[in-house]
Amino acid sequence: MDELVLDVERLIWRGRALARLDSGRVVLLQPGVFPGERVLARVTANKKDHVRAEWVEILDPSPRRRPHPCPLSDRCGGCRFGHLPQGEQLELKRGLFLSEMRRSLGRKWAELAPDQTEVYPSPAGWRYRWRGQVEVAHGTPHLKALGSNELVPCPDCLLFSRPLAEGMRRLCGDLAPGRRTLAASPEDGSVGADGNHTPVLLPLPEYDLQLMPLPGSFFQANWRLNQDLVRFVEKRTAGWNRVADLYAGAGNFALPCATSAGKVLALEQEPEAAEGAVQAAEARGLDNVRVRRMDLAAQDPADALADFEPEVLILDPPRAGGGKRLRSLLALEDLQRLIWVSCDVVNTCRDLLPFLESGWRIRETALFDMFPQTWHMEAVFLLEPEQSGPGRQ
Repeated sequence: MDELVLDVERLIWRGRALARLDSGRVVLLQPGVFPGERVLARVTANKKDHVRAEWVEILDPSPRRRPHPCPLSDRCGGCRFGHLPQGEQLELKRGLFLSEMRRSLGRKWAELAPDQTEVYPSPAGWRYRWRGQVEVAHGTPHLKALGSNELVPCPDCLLFSRPLAEGMRRLCGDLAPGRRTLAASPEDGSVGADGNHTPVLLPLPEYDLQLMPLPGSFFQANWRLNQDLVRFVEKRTAGWNRVADLYAGAGNFALPCATSAGKVLALEQEPEAAEGAVQAAEARGLDNVRVRRMDLAAQDPADALADFEPEVLILDPPRAGGGKRLRSLLALEDLQRLIWVSCDVVNTCRDLLPFLESGWRIRETALFDMFPQTWHMEAVFLLEPEQSGPGRQ
């Protein structure tokens, strides 16, 4: 059973494809093939409950498949969805999001989850990233091959905005070897690398705001679509008296929400990001925002929030999720709404379960196509208790 001819049935989490042997046994394939395609695959692992394989040839391609515009697409693991039109990608992601949400919540809670989700497409399919990571070797940029540590020389990445792509080639000549974070400003096109202490200017014109993170700090790479995400969150905090933003970063949600909410508390671990949020708030004249340094992986978030008594919480944790410590938030007596921003639906649903078990319900979901040409997605879950009061100004 070294080689198999397989019909791709559907996609599962992390963009992998699922097929079946004649016996019904599941075969998992690495990203890059799509439902309805017939492929020749090579077995890489024979597990107890499934087979893992890598596809080596597409025997019967999808009618929607197109040539990939990047010459590195067969080696780089970054944009395997680029073989499909953007609209087709988004429909696959919508189905993937809904199915993985239900699967991760389990049978008990899946029936209470929304069966539809609002979808926000990316305005640009290529050249949309203003932040990215590269591997520097011999003074030039590289990316890693799919599923390995092999370095692939990358003189240009079609996901990077033009200022970022051009700056990448220039900056890498002066950077030490290893993985480096690069960022460019949509405001003035300037480019910097982690370790540089010149802020990246990120405009939010709808709120007369400009965020100022350092190049090594996290911010949403798809800055144009991020503005739709910010608007989505801000509209659902507007009018509330006390809003807290956990994992606040440089103020991406906290500061816009402060323009329409009563008081806002932002919790952030990274000192540079927290300082950037303070500076941006002062520049905008937002005196109803307080920024507090806090490591949410090591400290109890409910303790930090007790004196603030939030009515609404915004959570945008890292990909691994917030973990068990977030359960303590259930002790906050005035809490009436959670707005949970997620780049990993599976880990987020794991963290949501204690809230569902305590009587909270998912009222709304939304899917933001932050990462066209890849399987990655950004989702938002809005939760409220079964019985909740008005709680507004």
